[in-house]
Amino acid sequence: MAEENNQSELIFKAWEKTVDVQMHFNDLCLKVRSFAVSILGVLLGGAAISYRYGGDVNMWSVSFPVAAIFVSISIIIWLSFYSMDRYWYHELLRGAVKHGRLLEESLKSTVPDISLATSIRSASHASLNKNAASKLNWFYLTILGVQVVALVVVVCGAIAVKG
Repeated sequence: MAEENNQSELIFKAWEKTVDVQMHFNDLCLKVRSFAVSILGVLLGGAAISYRYGGDVNMWSVSFPVAAIFVSISIIIWLSFYSMDRYWYHELLRGAVKHGRLLEESLKSTVPDISLATSIRSASHASLNKNAASKLNWFYLTILGVQVVALVVVVCGAIAVKG
């Protein structure tokens, strides 16, 4: 009996540490998104200023507004942040949640109400009827769509003014 209590105590400590790791990865994901949005704001602000005051770049007999460079760079950086967030940090967070669910399953006989990871996952899936990865994709791809529209407007607007 003492050995079983000791094992349950060790599993509970592992669960506590796993929750700390989940919180750490969640915090990293939020910081990545915050930084991505900040950089996006700077680049699109630069695009707006250069669209108003900047000229054109002539390269290989093609002329395009400087603002198009800013918007294009913002798209590349946005996709880089998406890749890092979705396929790196999000997957690490998923792994930590999966491990937490396994530990909770091991503790069910000792602590019947322990189900934090399971409850969070269920609540997340209930929100918008989508899993976290789908919501993450939606967040990044919606803003990417706006960037692509901005790039088309900048380039086509410059062509219309010249034409």
